[in-house]
Amino acid sequence: MNLVVIGINHKTAPVKIREKFSFSPKQILEVNQILKEKSALAENLILSTCNRMEIYAVETRGVDCIGPIKEFLSRFHNLGLTDYQNIFYVYRDKEAVEHLFKVTAGLDSMIIGEMEISGQVKKAYQDARESHSTGKILNRLFEKAFNNAKKIRTDTFIGRGAVSVSSAAIRLAKKILGELGDKVVLIIGAGIIGEQLAMYLKKNGVKDILVANRTLEKAKILTEKFSATIVTFDEFRNRLTDVDIVITSTGAPHCILRKEDILELMPRRKQKPLFIIDLAVPRDVEEEVNKIDNVYLYNIDDLQKIIEQNISLRKNELDTCRRIIAGSLESFMGWWAKEKKHDA
Repeated sequence: MNLVVIGINHKTAPVKIREKFSFSPKQILEVNQILKEKSALAENLILSTCNRMEIYAVETRGVDCIGPIKEFLSRFHNLGLTDYQNIFYVYRDKEAVEHLFKVTAGLDSMIIGEMEISGQVKKAYQDARESHSTGKILNRLFEKAFNNAKKIRTDTFIGRGAVSVSSAAIRLAKKILGELGDKVVLIIGAGIIGEQLAMYLKKNGVKDILVANRTLEKAKILTEKFSATIVTFDEFRNRLTDVDIVITSTGAPHCILRKEDILELMPRRKQKPLFIIDLAVPRDVEEEVNKIDNVYLYNIDDLQKIIEQNISLRKNELDTCRRIIAGSLESFMGWWAKEKKHDA
């Protein structure tokens, strides 16, 4: 009854590799079930975000699950793993528990102390519960992780002045373009990140926001909340003629903007500069777009310099965070030791 984490993140792989191993929200429920069956796992949970793909698993007694999980990833994503062996990290038992506590509290994030990851872990946990792929161990572990994250958020200043991926994207836009109040911005994707983008844009004085999403109901909620303009997903390419900034964060499994789309667009724009910030993993915008004159494409890894500015602000809080994690870790490991004795 060993606990294992295997994964990749922004520290071990760039976005062009992370996207190869990512799972879309629509895939997660089914993939949790298939992974459990194919890899002979007692319990499992998949966490797939823009910055990480991790699999949390409880091994069936006497079975080492690392090989089967890697084989599953290879088959599912149609990838040969020979070239990717060095990007994976593996944690077992106590180290795996400690890793999850750090992840959920935002201490392992690109942005130290960011709050988005806690919600993403909760969604991954809810999906795994719905898939019936978790059990006593992972249920207890993740509930403990959420309590630990809440305590860190309450008892420390780790989140003070925090920048999220969404706010970092807006900072990048301001760094490039200066004040944003007179800019027309198109947000593609009306999920959590899309909503945060709209909020930060409004705070920075942007009046003209367009929102496109495959599901119109979600886009409508966002546009009503922020007085934005709804654009159907089929229509958004036509609206690119008039916008200054495009920020994408969809869950599409393939590019939604390709080089030929932008090449066709630019004459209609009379070569007016177009700034695109792609926050999606897999990426929404074809990499070749960046080679087009007067088009400036940035992806989530390009936010790193903006993000590094927040690290020094939080280092003083890390010792307190580590002490809280150590207490939570001791508590969980004590409970788990009793469970192992009971099952022996």
